[in-house]
Amino acid sequence: MSAAFPRKLIFGEDSINQLPEALQDLGLKGKAMLVTGRRFARESGYLDRLGSLLTSHGTDVVVFDEVEPNPSVETVEKGGKLARDEGVGFVIGFGGGSAMDAAKGIAVLAAQGGSLRDYYYPAELKEPVLSIVAVPTTCGTGSEVTKYAVFSEGLRKNVVASDRIVPTAAILDPQVLRHLPAKILAHTAMDALAHALEAYFHVKADLLSETFSLRALKLILKNFKQAYDGEMTYRKRLFYASMLAGFAINLTGTVIPHGLGYYLTERFEIPHGLATSLFLSQFIKFMAERLPERVVELAEGIGFEVSDAEEAGRMLAAKIDELKRYAGLPLSLLEASVPERELQRVVDEGLSYRRNLENCQAKVAAEDIRRIVEQAFKGV
Repeated sequence: MSAAFPRKLIFGEDSINQLPEALQDLGLKGKAMLVTGRRFARESGYLDRLGSLLTSHGTDVVVFDEVEPNPSVETVEKGGKLARDEGVGFVIGFGGGSAMDAAKGIAVLAAQGGSLRDYYYPAELKEPVLSIVAVPTTCGTGSEVTKYAVFSEGLRKNVVASDRIVPTAAILDPQVLRHLPAKILAHTAMDALAHALEAYFHVKADLLSETFSLRALKLILKNFKQAYDGEMTYRKRLFYASMLAGFAINLTGTVIPHGLGYYLTERFEIPHGLATSLFLSQFIKFMAERLPERVVELAEGIGFEVSDAEEAGRMLAAKIDELKRYAGLPLSLLEASVPERELQRVVDEGLSYRRNLENCQAKVAAEDIRRIVEQAFKGV
């Protein structure tokens, strides 16, 4: 197994203040493009703070604050053109997964031009790519340490996957989570939970990725409730867990729940982490049937005492549902307002994400996906 990782990783209170030092250590010079969403960076004061830090470093800044949730091809290509026109030397992504993914896409387009579609998986991305500094503001995507960037087009999620878009530096300042609404924290933490679980059952999983998966799972399951309630000590632990889960999928990838959740986000605007979480309990029970020893190992690895795979699957699913219930998240597709008439489309779209299905350690047939979706609709 091989994977690229950030050259510099900074984690800690007020670590955003170390941005100028990080740029100097990495030799990043020239004009910077700050890529972020439409509201948070400006309203929280972080946009001004980052601008001041960069200016103090002698760095000119171009702000691109037009990134929407689930960034579109059009938005990223607009940012890429601006970066090229402005002669940007490196890109800083500040925000959730959408902002960081957009920064990755812009870093490619600014250096190489063309359309974002030219770089969709399975295309092999080659040099040059501008350096990327990622500063996450949610505890979910792990994009600050991964080789993936996901973009929306129509009702499809498309991925650019390459070691060349792993951020050169990642700065994780837990203080940003003070501003994170509880519901968004819950959605993004569910995404991190999905990453850790799915990486564990990926065909590329090994001792290294499992180490990241298990530690992330322990932290999320133990700290979710207090973090949801706003306690910063526990939010900091979720932030760390999200990064670890990002390391796990950077070594492996995602499988069934992500493949099924994409359509729900594009069609019904269900937030990505929530959409993925709607299939997690059913996925665990499915894996308990197909790979019982693996599920027992997982349960025991995070501290559960179980006698067999069925109990392990049931306990894991019940714990996930407990957290979702605590945060007031829907436990079924029905509760999430997905019409029953849409279930076949959910199945068909899920089956179309072949990479996610084929990378699962258990072989998956169409009838398996249909059963998972039907159970997820009922929440059983």
